[in-house]
Amino acid sequence: MQWENLSSLDFVTAVEKSQGVGIIPLGVLEAHGSHLPLGTDVFTAHWIACHAAEQEPVIVFPAYPFGANAEAAHLPGGLVLKQEVILDLLENICDEMARNGLQKIILISGHGGNRFFLSFFVQMLAAKRKPYVVYFINTPYFPPKKRKPRRLHRLPQTRRRRHMAGVPINRDNNHLATEELGHACEWETSLLRHIREDLVHIDEGQLPFTNQRRNQALTAVGAYSQVDWYSMYPDMVVGDPRPATAEKGQIYLETAVATLVRAIQTIKADTITPQLVAEFNARAACPQAPPTWNKPPLPANENFPTPQSIAQLASGPEDAKTQQNHKPTWRTLYTGMRHWLFGF
Repeated sequence: MQWENLSSLDFVTAVEKSQGVGIIPLGVLEAHGSHLPLGTDVFTAHWIACHAAEQEPVIVFPAYPFGANAEAAHLPGGLVLKQEVILDLLENICDEMARNGLQKIILISGHGGNRFFLSFFVQMLAAKRKPYVVYFINTPYFPPKKRKPRRLHRLPQTRRRRHMAGVPINRDNNHLATEELGHACEWETSLLRHIREDLVHIDEGQLPFTNQRRNQALTAVGAYSQVDWYSMYPDMVVGDPRPATAEKGQIYLETAVATLVRAIQTIKADTITPQLVAEFNARAACPQAPPTWNKPPLPANENFPTPQSIAQLASGPEDAKTQQNHKPTWRTLYTGMRHWLFGF
């Protein structure tokens, strides 16, 4: 159910049918080489959301191009918005969706660069005390690699869990002819060939672009700069898009739709998170120490053990004169303190 296609009366029915769940498909307007449209990420996210909504009813917000896109400002056609505008606008949209009855809002993105600001946006909603819930889903496009069951036990435990969950173990997928993927590549070009073949213009003389790795030294020490992507792919093309086909794109898109459908079903059934949001908002309005922090009161000062009394507990009763001349050792102090605290 696409928001812009509904009448006002239909919208009320759609909210009930969707169980109060809406999706915002985010992208950006940026260069994708010379062969793909500026709205590639917008087309992809919106297509996935709409096809998922056909299988599991939700209200899909209109295609949303107002994401984070500063890394592509050096190429024609890119729309670069101020960070305050990006965050405030998305918050305003979520507020309006909730006001119209959508208390669970899903964010998906067709642009990899949005994953940073969307995670931050969701995190900071806790400070805004919003009564609704926002879920950010990083939808995988790659189908899991097929592995023989007898070999599965040889995988490390973390990779085995990801495989069983349907998450791709690596990117060298059987359907792709190239290895370097990520942007305007064979994979993303295949997506657009399935969605909007009329907007894809590949020149057979086009040369593939390889990672320039000018950030290699920084990456080796875990450092990240504002030109990280530019240092690798300044032309906003990764690899070779020429082997892309609509059939390959269909495989990846169907995987993304199926993953999103499962996520929608899980979110619809989620009763815990809304309760936790309400609980957190109430507690944040009046912060108090939790009961688990309570400890037994310390004894009064006159009853608090001294090194001498601890030593006496460790060594047993002695006459007063001996006690006065007795110098406690670390062993007797330890034994006495253990006896005082634990009774043994």
